[in-house]
Amino acid sequence: MRGRKTNPVGVTIKYLVLLFLLFLFFLPIFSMFTVSLKSEAEIFKASPALFPEKPVWKNYESAAKKFPYLQYLWNTIFISALYTLGCTLTSAMAGYAFARFQIRANRIFFTIVLSSIMIPYVITIIPFYLLIKNLGLTDKHILWLFYGLGGAPFMIYLYRQFFSTIPASFAESARMDGAGRITIFSRIMLPLVNSGTVITAIFAFQWTWQDYLMPSLFLGAVKTSLAVKLNSAYQDMQQNLLFGQLMAGVFFYIAVPVLVYFIFQKQIMKGMLSGGIKG
Repeated sequence: MRGRKTNPVGVTIKYLVLLFLLFLFFLPIFSMFTVSLKSEAEIFKASPALFPEKPVWKNYESAAKKFPYLQYLWNTIFISALYTLGCTLTSAMAGYAFARFQIRANRIFFTIVLSSIMIPYVITIIPFYLLIKNLGLTDKHILWLFYGLGGAPFMIYLYRQFFSTIPASFAESARMDGAGRITIFSRIMLPLVNSGTVITAIFAFQWTWQDYLMPSLFLGAVKTSLAVKLNSAYQDMQQNLLFGQLMAGVFFYIAVPVLVYFIFQKQIMKGMLSGGIKG
C-alpha cells in the first residue's frame, strides 16, 4: 500500500504556526537581551529603538561585579538542590505507596493529597512562618531540605502514575527471592522510573530557583537567594533602577535553568511521553 500523501499546504501552515509560537515564546527573552545592551539614556528615550545603537557590553561586566554574584548564585543552587533532594525522595516514596499498597483508604488519602494543590499558598504562609520561627530554622539553608521532605502533591501524582505502569510481577519476583520493601523500592522499582525522577527533580529545582517569597521571608541579606538580591542590587545612589544592568543580571539568572533543561531535554520528553501521562 502506498503511504498517505502529505499535504504541502497543511505542512506549511503547521510550521508557520509553530514559528509564530516560537517567536512569541522568545520575544520576552529577546527584548530582555536587547535592553541589557542599551545605555540608560537610550532605554528611556521617548521613541526607543528595537536594537541598541551601540551595544553596551559593559552592562554584563557591571552586573557581575555589582555585588558578590557568585555567592548568591551558590546560595540559590544550594537551597534548590536541598529542596530537590528532599522533595524527590519523599514524593517517590509516597507515589510508590499510593501505586502499590492496596489498602481501603488509599484512594481517600490520594484524593486528599491532590486536593491540597487547590489550597492557596498565602493561606498557609503565616502559620508556616510561625512554625519555622519557633523551630529556630530562620536564616538557615537546611530549612529547604526539611521543607522538601514534606513532598509535593503534583510530584506524588507523577510518581504514582509512573509506578502504576510497572508490572506487579517485578516486585513479586523480588519478594520471593527474599527482598524486603525497602530493597524492592530502592533497587528495583525506583531505577525503572528514572525518566520520572529526572522530571520531578527538574520541576523541584525550577520551583525553588524562581521562588522569591520563601527566601525573602526566611533568609537574611547574606544567605538569601539570587532572585531576592536582584530585586534591590541594581540601583544608583538615588535608588533608581539601572535597567541595563538589571536585564544583564536577569539574563545570567535564567541561564542556569535553561541550561539544565537543554541538558536533560531527552529525558524530559521521554518521561512526558511515557507513564507520567497515563491514567
